[in-house]
Order: sequence, then C-alpha cells, then structure tokens
Amino acid sequence: MIDTRVWIEKLRAGDRSRAASGSGDRGPQRLSREFLEEVLELVVRYARIEKLVLGGATVSYSPVSLEVARHPPADPSAQGEALADGERARLKLPAGPILELQQLIERQGIKVVPCLFPGPEYCGGFFFDARLGPVILLHAGVSASEMLCGLAHQYAHFLADFDPYITTLCGFAPASAPEDPIEARAHAMALAFLMPRADLETYREALDGEGAPVSAQLVRHLSVYFDLDPEVVLWRLLALDWIDAVALRFLLAAHDELAGSLRRQPATPPAVLLPDRFVRLVASAFGAGRIDLEAAAAYFGTDRDRAETILGQFEYEEGSAAADS
Repeated sequence: MIDTRVWIEKLRAGDRSRAASGSGDRGPQRLSREFLEEVLELVVRYARIEKLVLGGATVSYSPVSLEVARHPPADPSAQGEALADGERARLKLPAGPILELQQLIERQGIKVVPCLFPGPEYCGGFFFDARLGPVILLHAGVSASEMLCGLAHQYAHFLADFDPYITTLCGFAPASAPEDPIEARAHAMALAFLMPRADLETYREALDGEGAPVSAQLVRHLSVYFDLDPEVVLWRLLALDWIDAVALRFLLAAHDELAGSLRRQPATPPAVLLPDRFVRLVASAFGAGRIDLEAAAAYFGTDRDRAETILGQFEYEEGSAAADS
C-alpha cells in the first residue's frame, strides 16, 4: 500500500525532538528503523480495515488555518492562538475542557496511533500520505496531560502545515515555546486549544485579581478545571507571559506540593498499542463475517488466541458468524 522504507526516512529526517529539547544534537538517527517499521505497518493495516468497513476515510479539512495568515510569520504565538480560537469556534466547542479529544480528532478523518517512543523528549509525530490520509503518532508513554498536549500539537500541524503537509517527529518544548517557528505555532495552538485564554482570564480575575502574580491556588484550580497536570497549566501560563522563569522558581520553592506534582512517572506500555478505533473496526468486520479469526489476528499483528481474547470483549448480534463461533 505504501513504501514503508520511504516514510521511515522521511520521518527520521523530520525529527525535531532534539531541537525542541535544546540539546543541540538533532541528528535524525534517534528512532530505530525497527520501531518506525512496526508503527507504519500498523498504520497500513489500519487503513485497510478502514477501507473494508467504511469504504475509506473522509477527511474534514478546516478553513480556519487560512485565517492565521492575518498574523505575520514572525509571530507564531499569535498564529497559534488564532488557530485555536478559530478551530474551537468551527467545531462549536463550549467553554472549558475538550471532552474526548482523540475521538474529536478521529472524526476529522485522522488516524491516531498510540505508541511508546524510545525517549520522553518526544511528544508525537505527524505525516500525510495520499493513500493513508493524515496520521498522528501519539506518545503513549507520558502522562495523560502530556498526551493530550501532544495530540493537540500534532493536530495543529494538520491544520496549519499543509502546503505541502509536514512530515515530523516533535519534542516537548523546554519552556514557553521552541525556537522553530513551525513548532512554536503548533505548541501555542495546542495550549490555547486545550486552555482558552478567556477561561484563564475569568479564573485569574476571580482568584488572584486581574494582573496579579500567578498563585499556586490559580494553578491548582486550573489543573482541576481543565483536568490537566499542573505542569501543562504552567506551560500555558508561561506562553501567555503571565509568569516568567524567575517567578516560576519562586512559586515552586514556596509550594513543595506543587513542585512535587511536576515529577513525571515512567511508563511501561508496549512499544506499539492498538488504537481503540482500529480495534472496533476489526471487531465490526469480524462480527459481520467479512473477515475470519485468522484475518483478525493478522490485522492485530498477533496470534489467533490473542485475537480471540481481544474480539471477545465485544458483543455481536445473534445469528452473526462471530456470535455463532
């Protein structure tokens, strides 16, 4: 369906993780061929089952990205804010946190594939192929908040970096924004998409007063309200220039519990995870008798026993081949 060797080289060449981490060593050889090959093979199987069950994917292209041209390229932060506000309006999202962000993005025709990148500096990746459509690679080995932030970051690449579409592996920004303007725009869009400025201003005025220094109370309230880790909340406040590095150090020094909440826990999921939507599509095809257990195992990349266990989580209509098996 695609030449995985070509896409392996494109993704490795588009590795921006080291630039984002500030290490200065951004050679494109960090991710192994074996890892990327496994990921891409899953993407190909995902596209095949999608075509079998749904006839293919319909991608919703947003006109909002054209509006970012109102802001000069030298101002990626303003571009990201405008992109986030426009997309929230287009999708008719209410104030507050976005519920089920992954499902929302999948409904735009984008495949989201969770996998465990070999380093915590990665937030994910994005590429577009004419036969596969847009694909987001999501780092499943970080906190839930960082995963959401990474997902929104890659969605920003889909929205804004389309002429031509970008092929990239991205890293988490070290502070308010990375130096690369493309990454800075995606970073700003992700944070503004997850935490709109208007909501933040309402909370700040109520808790601290307009223009007052950021308090630990504000960070905790925003963390609960948006269901995001304090660290991600602080990324947003840094991006808004509501707090700087000096004030942040003082804030964390004065509040041990807040500083302690920033420590990340290691994750140990498998290298590549089966996307929920992909699993449901395979189960749908199996339940309708369009594929047998052997074919389902091939889609899952596992053996018959494991495939049977996965498919056994679903209920099938009486009289279907799956229900009778």
